[in-house]
Parts: sequence; C-alpha cells; structure tokens
Amino acid sequence: MISITPLAQEKLSAYLTENKVAPKVRIYLPECDCSGSGGQLSLALDQPVNGDVTHKAGELELFMAQDLYDKVGQVTIDFKDDGRNSGFVVESEKPVPVSIPECGSGCSCCG
Repeated sequence: MISITPLAQEKLSAYLTENKVAPKVRIYLPECDCSGSGGQLSLALDQPVNGDVTHKAGELELFMAQDLYDKVGQVTIDFKDDGRNSGFVVESEKPVPVSIPECGSGCSCCG
C-alpha cells in the first residue's frame, strides 16, 4: 500500500497545480545514487503503466512498480520542515535494497 500524509498531499498538490502539471507521481529507486543518499526512494512526474501499484489521494495519483513494492513493502510519503531544510520524505516498511554503486566507486551514470 502507498500512503501520503495530509501535509505532504497538500504540499504536493499545491506544487503540481501551481506548475500546471498532471497530478501523477511515481515512487522509484534511482538507478544511480550520485547524491550519496544511500538508496533512498524518490518521487518523479510520470505516467502509470500496467502492473504498477497505485493509490489515489484526492486528485493525486501515486504509483510504483510492483517489483519495487514487493521489495520495500508499504510506502509512506511525508513532508518535513525543520526550519532550515524542507522537502518530501519517502519511507518504506522494509529497507531499500542498495545494489547500485554510488559515484566514486565506479558508476558510469554521472558522466
């Protein structure tokens, strides 16, 4: 299951509306983790495909690949603001599998 907190839903909906973007958001695991985030789930604008796990939250359509969902379990999207940093946080029930080397260890996607 995919869930989103009320604050995250409000912030994400406002951003998409302000930028006139379709309210369709994919949860995914970046193929190359150049940010050093250690295998964090991320959000991206996309279109769902057959077989995706989906969740509707108001106007938002959230989705992710079934195979990723099978690996990480339930996913929750939240919005955090500590006064200095703010942004969306995507947490999963199970640890995110990290199988792609981070930059500095030879990955070629940073070129």
